[in-house]
Amino acid sequence: MGAHVIPWLILAALPLSTALQAAEPLLQARYEASYRGFELGLVRSLTPIGDRKYRFDSVADSAIARIEESSIFSLDARGNWMPQHYSYRQKIFGISRGYELQFDPENNSATYIDNGERRHLGLEPGTLDPLLYQLKMQHDLAHERDRFSYRFLRRGKLKHYEFRLEGPDSLELHGRELETLRLAKEDEDADESTRIWFSPGNGYQLARLSYSDEGASYRIDLDEIHIAPGFESWLQQ
Repeated sequence: MGAHVIPWLILAALPLSTALQAAEPLLQARYEASYRGFELGLVRSLTPIGDRKYRFDSVADSAIARIEESSIFSLDARGNWMPQHYSYRQKIFGISRGYELQFDPENNSATYIDNGERRHLGLEPGTLDPLLYQLKMQHDLAHERDRFSYRFLRRGKLKHYEFRLEGPDSLELHGRELETLRLAKEDEDADESTRIWFSPGNGYQLARLSYSDEGASYRIDLDEIHIAPGFESWLQQ
């Protein structure tokens, strides 16, 4: 598969850091996002940074808020996903906060770092970070897996999410129909709902995410995507 851009959308220049410019991103996707009534632009990119080592970035930006997430991870010879470092930074109405997770896959542990606090946590094998599990879901769909179960560490707490594949769904984005696969999160409260749509025709890229819980809501819609020639082989490994 060659470089692919959803044809009815135009790619603006992406604000990549100097470190990321050293290698061509395998994937860049731009989204329109809505969070608690605020409208944001969201950009995600996957970039190789070494031997079977990658960086997955997510940057949401608006006039009053900026949220940055970054996941550095590697794939071993057996295809296991091993997170190494995760960082979260947000600045809303001028108030900044953030935290980091440093992973030690060989010893199944991680260190949670927040405002000078350091806490060491034991982990089960296969535990991911809050951003990486979403990329892993995309990878699992491409491999036609029938179980979508993810353990991940968010701040200092362990989470376990289960999703079920609800089936194919035709999604309208920017006046065009996009064929997708829709997943739903299991074991939710009556007031909570999470749905995620992935596009098989675009490298199983996340096309829409919709979350609501007691009036609070979050949604992202795919605006535009660029897939580099090497992404397909990466997705199939």
